Amino acid sequence: MKRLYWMNPELFETKVEVKAIADCKVTTDPVIFHPDEGGQPADIGSIDQANVTNVEIIKSQIVHTLDKPLVNGKYIARLNKQHRLYTASQHTAQHIISGIAEKRFGLGTTGVHIGLDRCTVDFDKKIDWQTVQIIEQQSMEVVTLNISVETVFNEKDVRIRSNSKEIESDTIRVVKIGDYDKSACCGAHLKSTGQIGIIRIFDIESKKQGVRIFFLAGTKALEHSQTETSILRELRKSAGCSSSELNTIFEKALSNSKESAKEIQRLWSQMLPDIAKSAIVAEVESTKIGIQVVDIPRQLVTKLAGMMAEIFDGAGIVVSNTNIAISSKYINANDLFRKIQNAVEGKGGGSPKAANGKLSRTVTTDELIEILK
Repeated sequence: MKRLYWMNPELFETKVEVKAIADCKVTTDPVIFHPDEGGQPADIGSIDQANVTNVEIIKSQIVHTLDKPLVNGKYIARLNKQHRLYTASQHTAQHIISGIAEKRFGLGTTGVHIGLDRCTVDFDKKIDWQTVQIIEQQSMEVVTLNISVETVFNEKDVRIRSNSKEIESDTIRVVKIGDYDKSACCGAHLKSTGQIGIIRIFDIESKKQGVRIFFLAGTKALEHSQTETSILRELRKSAGCSSSELNTIFEKALSNSKESAKEIQRLWSQMLPDIAKSAIVAEVESTKIGIQVVDIPRQLVTKLAGMMAEIFDGAGIVVSNTNIAISSKYINANDLFRKIQNAVEGKGGGSPKAANGKLSRTVTTDELIEILK
């Protein structure tokens, strides 16, 4: 099985021998389509008039799934060039990132994902953002050097991820990028690092014992950077400051917001007893039920219902917008909730003492009284 994308990744069209192995599933010789393998998504394109919807490895064969059947024979296979160049750019960038991370910081690559919107590399150790920035800077240096990306076979002393898989056990395909990386790989890459254009690492998150970094290469990296620059520009305009001052202003605004929220919460807490006492009282099964339809913060709805149950020595029903809370000392609160829910719909539930949820629409005090009757 000859994989043309290993040695000639920029071959986007060629004649192949097709063999049907199932309905709308075929193998080809040679293979031009990269399968979903090694963290790199499958190529897309067409074989004759049939679109290739998936390429996967099944029982050591590269199997192409088509949107219509093809009989055995020779056909022209055509790759989606834009898709291939995107995935090849991201995968080549990943090799550079992993190679520098290993050589400079002793980081082992434990996982790779080449996504259509973002790509990730998982490392086996914790690192900080400053380290990530160094890896990004040195990766861009490799791009500007325009180093050839070589394919060789069966070389020793190569980096092999723990989850890497090869179809032929007696063949180890190795990708070399100068002195920066030499690792076993089954993917499609660019011919040189300069074709990548740009590599951006834009986020990092903790993952088990190590970290996961998020990156993009090429045009996608530029688009992502332009989006972030536009956001920063709007934030600078709104705050009337420079980019370097944004963090200080944001932290100050966040602190003020928290203080304001605490003050609002305190004022509402002072008002709750009066709101509770002003509730309309209905009687169900000889139990007094306070009903209050009022616009209050969601987190206070349950507290107000409990306060009303104590004041009226029975039950309290509070509705704020579509949020509802019921507290009861004697009558079953969950039964009351189900009765209201059956009338106006919604979701939620609870216990005999307390129930809460969301209604499908707003209700009035008079409507609640009529429902409870």
